[in-house]
Amino acid sequence: MERALETLSTEEFKELVERTIDKRLEVWLTQLMDALLGSQEEESTELQPEFAASLRRSLEQARLGESIDLKTFREQIGR
Repeated sequence: MERALETLSTEEFKELVERTIDKRLEVWLTQLMDALLGSQEEESTELQPEFAASLRRSLEQARLGESIDLKTFREQIGR
């Protein structure tokens, strides 16, 4: 259901923005993986298994909506 932006609560707007960012990151990571895997076939190079696994986990977390906001992330890494 579409709603006018002005009818959204602050929390609803925040969730909408987070979902949009997550979706964009998912698309970007998919494109990155495609580019790297395409490069791998052409140049016979390999992705480090840890890097590939990390990207797959990130994509799955984005699909499931398991994300945190930037402030929380910065707090978790001590910045």
